[in-house]
Amino acid sequence: MTFDVVIRGGTVVDGTGGPGRVIDVGIEDDRIVALGESLPPGKKEIDAHGLLVTPGFIDVHAHLDGNVTWEAELKPASGHGTTSAVMGNCGVGFAPCREEDRPFNVALMEGVEDIPAAQLNEGLPWNWESYPEYLEFLSHRRFDMNVAGLMPHSCLRVYVMGQRAIDGETANTTDLEQMETLVAEAVAAGAVGVGSTRLVGQKTLSGTPAPSIAASEEEYLAIARGLGDKGILQIAPEFNQFPRAEEELDMIIRVARETGCRMTYSLKQTNGHADGWRSLLEKTQAANESGLVIRPQVLARPTGAIMSWEANVHPFSRCPSYREVAGLPIDERAEALRDPDRRKSIIAEAEATPGGYARYFSRMFPARETINYEPDESQSILAEAERTGMSFQALLYDLFMDHNGRGVILLASGNYAEFTLDPMLEMIGYEHSLPGLGDAGAHSTVICDASATTHLLSYWTKERAGERLAVEKVVHKLTQLPAEFFGFSGRGVLEEGAIADINVIDHDRLALGLPCMEYNLPANGRRLVQPAKGYRATLVGGQLIRENDVATGVLSGRLL
Repeated sequence: MTFDVVIRGGTVVDGTGGPGRVIDVGIEDDRIVALGESLPPGKKEIDAHGLLVTPGFIDVHAHLDGNVTWEAELKPASGHGTTSAVMGNCGVGFAPCREEDRPFNVALMEGVEDIPAAQLNEGLPWNWESYPEYLEFLSHRRFDMNVAGLMPHSCLRVYVMGQRAIDGETANTTDLEQMETLVAEAVAAGAVGVGSTRLVGQKTLSGTPAPSIAASEEEYLAIARGLGDKGILQIAPEFNQFPRAEEELDMIIRVARETGCRMTYSLKQTNGHADGWRSLLEKTQAANESGLVIRPQVLARPTGAIMSWEANVHPFSRCPSYREVAGLPIDERAEALRDPDRRKSIIAEAEATPGGYARYFSRMFPARETINYEPDESQSILAEAERTGMSFQALLYDLFMDHNGRGVILLASGNYAEFTLDPMLEMIGYEHSLPGLGDAGAHSTVICDASATTHLLSYWTKERAGERLAVEKVVHKLTQLPAEFFGFSGRGVLEEGAIADINVIDHDRLALGLPCMEYNLPANGRRLVQPAKGYRATLVGGQLIRENDVATGVLSGRLL
């Protein structure tokens, strides 16, 4: 026989956590039909000798709800081995939504996920009202990777309660019954669950909190009953405040225990409570041991921002002398910023009014050729400024001017309280944790954490100076574990009959480049893209969507 595709002679790390095997993979249509040595030829052969062959990665925490309505290449996630992504997290999105509520849902997405309203207003076609109608619209579109949707809790709340939801009122019995019904209808139409947030900082730019923050435990119980055993309830608890974070996790566990619903929540280390995550993991472990299914989501590197002249905010963004040129295209802006007198003025203004950035001076690190996501405190810009006798602001200015005015800085504001990723090693190593929180589609001018999949497989398995993780464990975390949790049948493993979502990876070469800004979103919107090298091939449904780190233009991804 002749296969459509044969991936020849690679080390197959099949996603189960077991050891790799040097075998061939035979593909017909969108399925793996054979694994073994010396398979017959394929119409297309991919030489994988010396390379890893893994299932496609699953991104459990994305915000591509708008992107999927206007574009097909879902940058930057699809460039980092991701073949399926879950959107609708944190309760923000665009369905269900009546016409009169569109401005609020856009404003909420703008405030919570930093996606400009101008971009959303130009890009969104609004060919739906209900969540099933939104999914129906997406089912006719094709992408370079698969997507799945959580119904956004805040959208649901506003759809049922109207202004009362925006005003933060408690849902009444009739509201709860309608929410439960709408959730069940959404799951029946293909939603994989409901996303929600409890983070008090998540609000519109005018200060209106996300409506889901006002939800009672009874409301979460109603949603969980609507989900039944077919959907996931995702919640971002207020992990910045203790004991509130523990109280909210207790609530999550009570909801799971009463309804049997599978739950996932955001877990991170905060500077004010550097060990608080440990108590959350202890509660999670006890819940899982009792038979519940609770999965913490972890970003295995610092949270924060990539700062540059092209970012929306940085320590110079409010300086009057900078604002005079801030609207110029970046090349013209860089030229203006080279002027010695302007440099002197901007630095003086920044030194006079450091604002809230001052508390982060010791947590900003230069990224001259690449980003070190686990830098020593002595490598901070503040420490370097003290060694050289420069002011922090003067050194930061000059670092921004690197690479023709496109220099970038890592701000490690979270997950880095002790200037080490050892706590993240414990979190990502925990048997029930999921790699997540990459926020693909959101905060696109200040983060590019959709690249965290590449970072996890490169840094944590071969680059880190300290304790590392086994390749097989990392691949399991990125593939089978999330696939089973979300019920993505036939995905997450390499076995006969599985869907051929596959990565072929040159692990020795696998690495991240410096983030760069692209201007290719609606309303001339911007997004950071962090290039990767080492992906020999990525297949979605048996089709080659990327080859040698470059998109092929094939769109074989779809709504799951």
